Amino acid sequence: IQLALNRANEANADMTDKWLISGGAGSLGRHLIKELIKPEFNDKVAVIRVLDNNENGLAKLNLYVKDPRIRLFLGDIRDKERIIKASEDIDVFIMAAALKHVDLCEANPFENLQTNVIGTQYCIDAALINNIAKVVYVSSDKACNPVSCYGKAKSLSESLILDAENYKGDRRTIFTVVRPPNYLFSDGSVWDTWSYQKENNLPLTVTSSSATRYFMNLDEIVAFLLKTVEMMKGGEIFVPKNPELHKIIDLAKQISDNIIITGLRKGERLHEKLIDETEFEKAKEIDGMWVIEQ
Repeated sequence: IQLALNRANEANADMTDKWLISGGAGSLGRHLIKELIKPEFNDKVAVIRVLDNNENGLAKLNLYVKDPRIRLFLGDIRDKERIIKASEDIDVFIMAAALKHVDLCEANPFENLQTNVIGTQYCIDAALINNIAKVVYVSSDKACNPVSCYGKAKSLSESLILDAENYKGDRRTIFTVVRPPNYLFSDGSVWDTWSYQKENNLPLTVTSSSATRYFMNLDEIVAFLLKTVEMMKGGEIFVPKNPELHKIIDLAKQISDNIIITGLRKGERLHEKLIDETEFEKAKEIDGMWVIEQ
């Protein structure tokens, strides 16, 4: 009965867009959902479908975030049929699902490929089958001149997304890529590790005293993402222009002086870039972003 009521509500919604967020139980997905349920979006967002293979994450989202427009879908982007079903009648598809830990992707390259590349293609196929209006792929700074299995998979997925513009035919669908830096205080980030180490009176581990990373907080990344949805024309890569650059050891020192240097793990590099020289030559600066048109 509830399922029938939910479908009736979706069919009769007077509002404009129906959204699907894959990986929606993760840090970025949760922050995006909290933004979309704010009053200013009441007349813009009709439905928010949240797809994730994290059952516990979906259960927590259901417990703490209350809004009648939210629909929870347990599923994996490796399951093409599930993606097709979840994306029926959707207008905006935010593709945030991914394996993201560099060292685990190095140790499990085929699993990385299945989720971060093949799963991306399944999402593209579903978007074209269901004639979705806007598809935004959430990439990573590690896709820029990649050296790790993770970065190479994200770079290949960027290519898949951009190439979809070439064979979409007369469908209304447009595809674009956003390439954010690291998320401050996100799930599974270095802060989780440091919190555990601090609580257990262990030294904080840092890979190198020279290592740097670009960061944005989740509110900034959500604002960047929503701006992209508004501006996208299809076939672009959107890159934030002024994320904060931090030495990792300086961030650790804000928590504790008890620090040990462990050395870079396989697939890691000292410094990341968000945009390379070739891309920069054809990038346009628009409203605090670099827009790389293909």
